[in-house]
Amino acid sequence: MTISIRHKKATTAGTVMARIKSKLKGIDMMETRLTASNPFAQVIAAEANRVIRTLQLPNPADRTAVESVLESLKAIAEPTSPQLAKTLNIRLIAIRNNIQVNQVEV
Repeated sequence: MTISIRHKKATTAGTVMARIKSKLKGIDMMETRLTASNPFAQVIAAEANRVIRTLQLPNPADRTAVESVLESLKAIAEPTSPQLAKTLNIRLIAIRNNIQVNQVEV
């Protein structure tokens, strides 16, 4: 059972990374100053919102998988958008404590 959960986590994180990379194609990530309103942060927030919405479906997503994806997105956001990373961390804590989570805003 743990192998399947780990496989799901890896697959989900891989899918998220592929989406982010495809949407960011052509954006120069070597800019010296990136603000919270940068396209990179917007893409990460959009992906986080998609994942958070899966918790509210009639057949909700597995919380472990959602936590895994949000942890991955938080790790990606930390170097370029620290404020977004803090917001994602707050959402993670809320999910772990079974508190309803709002959408992420950039």
